Amino acid sequence: MEIRQMKLKDMEKVRALEISCIKEYFADTIENKWEELPKEWKDNLGASSKNHYSSYLESGLSFVAEEDGEIYGFIFAKILEHIFDVNKLIWIENMGVHSYVRRNAIGYKLLREVLRKGQEMGADVAHSMLQTGNAPSIMLHKKIGFFMDRREVALIDLKDPKLKL
Repeated sequence: MEIRQMKLKDMEKVRALEISCIKEYFADTIENKWEELPKEWKDNLGASSKNHYSSYLESGLSFVAEEDGEIYGFIFAKILEHIFDVNKLIWIENMGVHSYVRRNAIGYKLLREVLRKGQEMGADVAHSMLQTGNAPSIMLHKKIGFFMDRREVALIDLKDPKLKL
């Protein structure tokens, strides 16, 4: 499995995987059914939507996990400047792994690559929103060294000398 920067040619496959993950989230947490949502909402959901994809591509911090031409995982992130008294913050918008290959360290590798690359770009902190009921995601963030605030927000100090990326 290769972890590489996301490309424009990945848009269709990444969009399909992100929508699959969003539908799974809706099924588990929201009373509305996916089919009942207005088309405009569905078209604009996610970082892979036409309105957002290019900004994440340009960031240099969005990656995919690919094998034999198939996309099995993605992570969308970018650098935000001068946020929360931090000069450069990695904003992790969304990540997902295909349900067939979860628990195979794909999410771990994607998240580590974003942090490593963001650190190279001068980021001091990374910020990731978490779903409170997603125990595997919470455990993944803890394993890497994120600090959890009510298990909805995960932060990591990229300047911590004990951090091993």
